[in-house]
Order: sequence, then structure tokens, then C-alpha cells
Amino acid sequence: MTFPLAPPAGMRDLLPPEATARSQLASRLTDLFDAWGYQLVTTPPFEHAEVIERGLDTLDRRDLLRFVDPDTGEVALLRPDITPQIARIVATQLADRPAPWRLSYAGSLIRQRRGRARKARQIAQAGVELIGQDDGDADVEVITLAARSLEATGLDDFQIELSLVTLTRAALAELPEEAREDVEAALIRKDGAGLHAALSAANAGREARRKLEGAVQLHGDVGVLREARKVFRSEGARRSLKDLAALIRRLDAAGLGARLSLDLGEVRGASYYTGPSFTLLARGPGEPVGAGGRYDGLLARFGAAQPATGFGIDLANLEWALSEVGRRPDVARRARFVVAGGKGSDRDRVAEKLRGADASAATLGTRGKRAALDYARRWGYDAAVFCGKEPVAVRVRDGAERAARGWTRLARWAHGSEA
Repeated sequence: MTFPLAPPAGMRDLLPPEATARSQLASRLTDLFDAWGYQLVTTPPFEHAEVIERGLDTLDRRDLLRFVDPDTGEVALLRPDITPQIARIVATQLADRPAPWRLSYAGSLIRQRRGRARKARQIAQAGVELIGQDDGDADVEVITLAARSLEATGLDDFQIELSLVTLTRAALAELPEEAREDVEAALIRKDGAGLHAALSAANAGREARRKLEGAVQLHGDVGVLREARKVFRSEGARRSLKDLAALIRRLDAAGLGARLSLDLGEVRGASYYTGPSFTLLARGPGEPVGAGGRYDGLLARFGAAQPATGFGIDLANLEWALSEVGRRPDVARRARFVVAGGKGSDRDRVAEKLRGADASAATLGTRGKRAALDYARRWGYDAAVFCGKEPVAVRVRDGAERAARGWTRLARWAHGSEA
């Protein structure tokens, strides 16, 4: 009988040292979230289907991986998004806490991602939700924190693209439902000719056509706002654009003005977002590094109506963006040793001394020097310590030798931070 030895399609293993880098990248983000007052929650890897489907009606059900819980007979889903789970928590277990709720998370999502060039189904994500605060301060805080998060990982070259899907949503509502998909696809592609054809096929009215054909052009720098006021003339639209202008001024005051761009013809998330949304864009992955926005309608679906905004960062896309500009995630790691030769008690004693100096130490038995150094090199250790009458450390990268004593200084030497 044979069985597959590779991971399931769309899934992958993370090996050393990539797994360590990914873990520390997530920790760096959640530490920053904590510094901004966001408290960490963890949620189950699968959830009642009703919770997810109630919370994310924008997801195509064909993108969800579902199964029947053998214990309860209920339909469950591998979570495609953590936000509905946090909404469930706020509406139940944290309902007695005063607003606002500031919560953070880090975990894996599972989505089919049909129709995508990249077929990865496992998405590592870290993010925050700010629930119970509906003023402009909340939007400024969340967008600023998203930017500071990327900066904290060493990514300097990125843009924040702001959108206001409520504008296009109102115009799309004027079209026959069966015609909206083609119109939305043209708007996403920024395809003016395709949009014109789709609107003609839909027999769109003059006013809907005017707004949507204007919206497809509304992308670029913040000067787009002036044109948007000509396209969207209703009192509600003018009020939304005024609030967006105020948000842009606040973000500019926070030092983010040069990073801002606008896409006011965006339609993705139109049934989910209720206010400003944003996308974090960087060279490399070809997909957003992160995204978020205001979703005031979600909590009401769980019986606890509250305003809310938040964002999520795709860790794999962030790593890709960092590598594109010649950066790796800064991995703060301890010096790593293998301890070989001598008696078992000698190896144990030396390893404990190294661990006491905040180094990593693994014992390797009685292998000879060449075999131990080859092992250390192939597994990414900094040095090998050989036990004997006087333990000696050999640094892997250059073969330099040093007496194994003064353990803290030895760790710095192995790491390369001390000669």
C-alpha cells in the first residue's frame, strides 16, 4: 500500500529556520499590537458553519472546506477568517466588558482560493479588531497601526490604498442583480471599455452609468477626491467623501501622507465594509500584504450590534515583500551550539552552562570533530563544542577555535557579535 508523502494540495511545511522566522515575525506583530493596547485571543481551527457563514456572506461557499463533526453531527468549517470568531467572542464571552474591545490574533486560515494563480490554501495571518468605537479616531488608529506593523518588520516600501465601497455599492444597486457580476468584474480590472459593454448589456440607467463609468477612473493619488465629488453627488456620498478627506488629513499628520493612494471604484467587500477600507500593497507578492476596514454590520448578525474596524496581515506575503527589497524578517535568535565528544555527563554539563547563558545547546554523542562540524553546518548551528580535559568551541562559519569557558561571552563570539 502506498500513501502520499507530500502535504495536501495547497498546503506546505515550514522547515528550520523558516519556521522560526515565521513564528518570530508573528510574535513581533502581536507584541506591537499589545503595545497599542490590543489583547491576544486564540480561536479554534474549525468553527460551526453557521458562525462563519453568518459572519462572512461575501465568501463563495465553494471556497470553504467543510466536514461533519463526528461527535455532534453538526456541519463545521475549517476557519477561512478569524474575524467572525472574534465577533462571536465579543457577543458572548466578552459581552460584559465595556467598549471598546481591542483584540488581536495570529493563526492560520484555510480557503480554497479558486481562480487564483497561486493555489496556497493555508494562509498565516496576524491582525487586530477594534470593536465598539465608531468615530474617526478608530479608523486612524487601525490604519496607522497597520502601517507601523509593516515598518516594525523592516518593510519601508509599501502603499496604503484607501477605498470607500459604499459609493459604488449604491450605484450597483441600481442595476439588475443578474448584471452586476460583469460590471463588478470590469470595475475590478479597471476596464473602461469592458464596463461600458457590461452597462449597455444591463440596460443601465443614465445616472447609474454616469456614476460607474466615472468610478472606474477614480484611482490614483489623493487628488482623486476632487473628481469623486463630481461623480458622487448625493448628500450621503458627499458626507462620506468629507469624512474620507478628514481621515486622509489625520493620516497625513501621522506621517503617512506619502504612502496614501485612493481607489474609489473598488467593489470588493461591498457587502461587508460599511466605511473606509484599505489595502496594504508592496512589490513582490502580486497580492495585498494586508487589508482591513470598517465593518459596522457584522456584530449585529451575532445579536450584539457594535461598530467595528480592523485589519489582517498575510505573513507569507509580508515575507515575500521583505525579500523583494533584499530584507529578511529580522530573526532575534540565541546562539546555537552542538556539544559532542567526551562523556555523557560532560556533554550534559556543558550544554546546561550554555543554556544558562541563554544559548541553545543540543548534545550529539561521541561523534568525531569532522562529523560533528558537518552536522552543525547542515543544521544551521553557530558552533560545536568538543568536550575533553578542556572543552573547545569551533565556530562553524570560519573554523575559529576558542576555549569553552565564560559562557555568555562564548555565546556572543559564536553568534559573531564579539571577536
